[in-house]
Amino acid sequence: MSKDGSVHIQGHYALQPDSPIALKSALSVRYEKHDPTSLDVEILFLGDETERTEAYSATRAIDVNLLKLHPMNKGEDSINLLGIAGWQSSLTSMTLEVSAIEVGIDREAANRPIQVHFSVGLQPSGILKSYGSVEFHYNGDITTKRGEEGAILVETSLGQIEAMASYDYLDGAAFGDKVVHRVERARLSGMVEIRAGETLRSLHDRLQEEILTICAALSLCYRQPVDAYEIEYLLRESESDRFERAIYRRKWHKSRARHKDKELIHSTNLQNGGLSKLVQALKTHPESKSLDRGIGFLTHSYVSFLETGYFMAFSAMETIVNAVAKDSQGALIGSSAWKKVQKSLRATFVELTNQGLISSEAAKQMSDKIPEIRRASLASRIDIAVKLYSVKTSDLWTAEGFVEGMKRASEFRNGLFHAADTSDGGLMSVDLTRIRTFTERLLLSALSWPEERRWVWRDDSLHRIIQPADPSIGSEESS
Repeated sequence: MSKDGSVHIQGHYALQPDSPIALKSALSVRYEKHDPTSLDVEILFLGDETERTEAYSATRAIDVNLLKLHPMNKGEDSINLLGIAGWQSSLTSMTLEVSAIEVGIDREAANRPIQVHFSVGLQPSGILKSYGSVEFHYNGDITTKRGEEGAILVETSLGQIEAMASYDYLDGAAFGDKVVHRVERARLSGMVEIRAGETLRSLHDRLQEEILTICAALSLCYRQPVDAYEIEYLLRESESDRFERAIYRRKWHKSRARHKDKELIHSTNLQNGGLSKLVQALKTHPESKSLDRGIGFLTHSYVSFLETGYFMAFSAMETIVNAVAKDSQGALIGSSAWKKVQKSLRATFVELTNQGLISSEAAKQMSDKIPEIRRASLASRIDIAVKLYSVKTSDLWTAEGFVEGMKRASEFRNGLFHAADTSDGGLMSVDLTRIRTFTERLLLSALSWPEERRWVWRDDSLHRIIQPADPSIGSEESS
């Protein structure tokens, strides 16, 4: 990496090293270290006219999932191009739109234990920091004062991973004057040992699984999608050896900035094992995949337009309600009993048709809806979840009450889904806040996340909604 943050990877590679025509090429990869949207890949075809023509023809059969580039010089790393969305090719060169690259990930199995340091770049930045202040002085000094300092550690199958805010410094210029840019980054880091016989690829796959859960937990904490765009590995067999580098890099269409909403769980609540506890709760929950999916819907609702955000938040609520109260709200009757009931209902529709009370078309349409009867309604499932986890609801719809308020919110959702109806954007906006709040409370209760580790100002958006006072204030009732 250069001092201004730009990265340029180049080398000579073969597309088909084991073929009579190896399709030799020169590769150029460029990106900005701190810009997830930058990743430019160009391949120049080498050799005589026949070899270049063969390479050009080969581009018509590119595997869009993986293009592997084999180094022509010993000691250099292979490069994988992943998720090829498009390319332009001529007889001399090719430019590609790729979703990600891997540099040096496919290495031979280790002959002896190797220490691997890894660093994972996350966005948005501005997370994982305790509250405090920063003072900038004319002489270049920067004084940082923090409130509660403490490491944020996660226990994983790979050992401890630390989540932190870190800083890089890049050289630049402004109107002829030298500038040093201070770039704040959210980062995960750790160290692991690859044992003899293991590969970096196996470590990479396992680390990505851990990162997914950590990012889901952080997304929930900060109420917006948190994701990784880069993983950098430093490998060294012994202290006398030099470090070798391997990189995984994704390309995003848009960078992610921290939004202004208050977080649900502050970084100070993630210290002293807090984040580790949250990650483990997500991992070990019987419906962990459903919770991950619900968190994805919920957090994307904070960074979407009103209509899209409303639909995503409602989908998140349904997903999480179904997941956390699954045993209590599943099929209302067993399979054997349901077969008899279903058969009896269909026979009844046939009899009513024969009597001329309903048309055959109406009977058919009602018969098609019979499977829906077996499952409890959404309102019933929500009620079960509220009682099961003692979720506070009294301050959500204080005028009409929780049941009527949720009924109206469901009507908004149905209007959006079936008729794209957005007739009352103002009311939809405040109901969106209520749905998010209810969903977050239910999720945290299902994960047994303690009340004292929830950020004290998390309900600011709810409190800004003009409505009658919470009827439960002064009583011991929670819902």
